[in-house]
Parts: sequence; C-alpha cells; structure tokens
Amino acid sequence: MPFLINAAQLDKFRKNQKNILLFDASVHTNERDARQEFLDKHIIGSHFFDLQAFNDPDPTAPHSNMILDDEARMAALLGKMGIRNDYKIVFYDNSSLHTSARALWLLKFVGHNPNLLYILDGGLAAWERNKGKTEVGQPVIVPRSYSVTLQSQWMRTLKQMKDNMITPTEQIIDVRHAVRFAGGPEPREGVRSGHIPDSFSTPLSIFFTNNGLFLSVDKMRKKIRDLGVNLNCPVITSCGSGMTAPTLNFILDLISTAPNALYNGSWTEWGRDALYAGEATLDERPISNCVDPPLDEQVITC
Repeated sequence: MPFLINAAQLDKFRKNQKNILLFDASVHTNERDARQEFLDKHIIGSHFFDLQAFNDPDPTAPHSNMILDDEARMAALLGKMGIRNDYKIVFYDNSSLHTSARALWLLKFVGHNPNLLYILDGGLAAWERNKGKTEVGQPVIVPRSYSVTLQSQWMRTLKQMKDNMITPTEQIIDVRHAVRFAGGPEPREGVRSGHIPDSFSTPLSIFFTNNGLFLSVDKMRKKIRDLGVNLNCPVITSCGSGMTAPTLNFILDLISTAPNALYNGSWTEWGRDALYAGEATLDERPISNCVDPPLDEQVITC
C-alpha cells in the first residue's frame, strides 16, 4: 500500500533514508508551464516527473491522457529519470489537479512496489509552510536501469467497462464536477454530456481541506460510504481524461482493502462511443456478490 506523509516527515525521510527520490509531478490545464515552474522553484533535491511523456501519442480518444502500454519505452523513460526498481519514490505537486497521485498510480501500473511509493500531503505549498528548503535550476540526473512489468489489474479498458455494464462486478465512481456528471457542457469537442450508467458522482474537492491537505482517513472513508459505495467491493475510478481520477485510487488505497482500478480512457473515451449514447441514469442495482457489512467491519465480501 502506498503512503501519505507530511512535510515534517519528508524532511526527516530524505535526510535519513537511502535509495530515495523525490519528484514534482505537477500538470496544469491552463497556460502555466509546470516544467518551468519547477526550474524556478522546487523542493531541494527533487526532480521533475514528466507525466505527459507517458501518454499514448496515438490514443483511441483524442485529447485524453491514455497511458502507454509499451513496456520498453516506459522502462527507458523511467531509467532516464534516475529511477531504480528498489528505490523509494516520493511524489508531490503544485497543482490544483493533485497530479502527484497520477504519477504514483503510473508507478504502480509499471510494477513498482506500492510499499515504496509516497505522496507529500499538501505538495509544495505544505512544504513551504513547514519552512522546507527549496532550490532553482535543473538538478543532475544519474540514469539508471529500470524494469517494467505492466500490472493490468490497476487499469480498465473500454471493453472491460462495457462488460461491467452487462455483468456488474465493479462499482464506478466519477470524479468530474457534478454539473458535468449530470449532463452539463463538456469542454472537449466531440464528447457528449452525461455519465457512465450506474456510476456514482463525487468531486475530488470534498476530500481536501482549504489548505489542500487530505482529510483524515476516517473522514474520507465516511464520505465514500455516504455516497452509497460498498468499500468491500471493487471500484473503478473515472474522470474526464484519466488525469485526476488516480487521486481517488490513492484515497481508496488508504481507506479500503478492496481492489481498485482506473478507467484509462475515462469520459473522453466513453463519451465518444456510440453504444451507450442514450441518456445515462443512475441505476441502483446491487453489484454482483456484494453484501454490505456493518460499518465497523472491513472484511472483503465480494
């Protein structure tokens, strides 16, 4: 299971731990240049993690963030970043999209041990509030050898999503804004409005404080349960393009032992598919073989 650490813990961690790398995994949807902002200021000793480099250059859904499935290319990219398979990796960001979680999910997907993966709670802002040191410029990177074995259990394809419509075995949670979920305008050309049938809606903002920190595990667990989600059953996360939903995957890793996965194409892909072009309404069918236990029990029953 990956970990959430605060700024004080990170400060001790980077000074006392061996084989550790720290990465800024910021991505922005506006005109901000994440790489340039990193060069202008970053946590001391950190490197820039270019998430866009891992996107499929020819995705089935244009304007999406569908991930590469090329093990050799991904291994080469990670090796050039100085990552080794036995390294502890800490991600942070300076983005309202909380994209450090996307980077952590990607490392899980390529086969990195989840027990070696961390996210800095609150990102760069929290580090600075804790009087943490920063620096400027491009740090020296020592290339390493990295081995990739893609872990398909962390991802769902369009076919798998359609199969789940026929025989529901996994719950779907959509983290787009509630207005878009309910049928409001879509920002991407050629993508219709609506949501995947039978999915739940929850904006990511409900899991954070005003300072951009994650809520406590107990509070996040309650918010998920209040949606009607059974935390003892598998969950698929979805968003607009696959960039923000991994934050919910990370939260699920923290609060639940049930499996979770990311729908790679998310609404950018599903919204272009004609098979489910009709009106999407919430169907309250129970997920197959799932039984809700008492709230104080965390036993998987699926």
